[in-house]
Amino acid sequence: MLVMCGMLGLATTRVMAGADTFIDFEATLGLDDNVTRAADNIDIEYDGFLTLAGTGGYTLLEGRSSQLTAKIHLGADTFFRYDGLSNLRASGKLDYSFITGKSFHAPWFSLEAEYAVAEFNSLLRDSNIARASITGGMQIDDATTIRIGTSFKDRDAESTVFDQQTVSVFASLDWAILRKHIVYLTYKFQQGDTFSAISPGGGRVAAITAVIDSEDIVVDDVFEGKVVYKLDADINFLTLGYNWVQDLHSSFDFSAQYLESKATEVDLEYEDLILRASYFRRFNL
Repeated sequence: MLVMCGMLGLATTRVMAGADTFIDFEATLGLDDNVTRAADNIDIEYDGFLTLAGTGGYTLLEGRSSQLTAKIHLGADTFFRYDGLSNLRASGKLDYSFITGKSFHAPWFSLEAEYAVAEFNSLLRDSNIARASITGGMQIDDATTIRIGTSFKDRDAESTVFDQQTVSVFASLDWAILRKHIVYLTYKFQQGDTFSAISPGGGRVAAITAVIDSEDIVVDDVFEGKVVYKLDADINFLTLGYNWVQDLHSSFDFSAQYLESKATEVDLEYEDLILRASYFRRFNL
């Protein structure tokens, strides 16, 4: 789930109520139809999950057009079928944001650096993660906002199979169809490490070839009878969501994320669909 948590950051709550100190709360119920990241139907497993998370933020510095915020995040993902994927995570983040002018259409930018620790019920997946990102955006009109950005992630896991170095770029469009009803579309392209699970002795020739060629392979401690291996891949993400604003501090969010991963060195690809229903709440202190 942590791998996918990068994608949660692209669909953050549309509730933006400023304060020097705040706490953001998230509750999400979701369904992942390919938690094994497998290419063959015989190896594909699905699971539902519950995410509970809180982020505390404090404004360290604030000027007329810029702001530096420190954030601490605590979260838990509980999976219903495969408990080994369940995890606890904690992270610290610095966010420097600024706007380039006073006009309605003035672009804004955000620079973020984050360090996270995740403890899974699967020992192989325990990780330390460093992230850095740059995001820019602007208001097109009263109803439309666009954002573009790039990010880098370095994950150091207990097993090298789950080590990851990835670089991604994304573009997002928010459209307020009514005052409290927002539709958003996000596209992300990611290059770097990913992983996939396979049953020994099964699978297509391409999957078997990928296993043989992989320098990192291990017997999985979550999916019985499967091995998991690392490979380089290009991944396309497409997220369509709807945000129903309740007030200045809370909203409901519903999204569907489709991803397609294509290995760069063998003819191997997998697909995944993740559905989420979320509630966001901000508490200003």
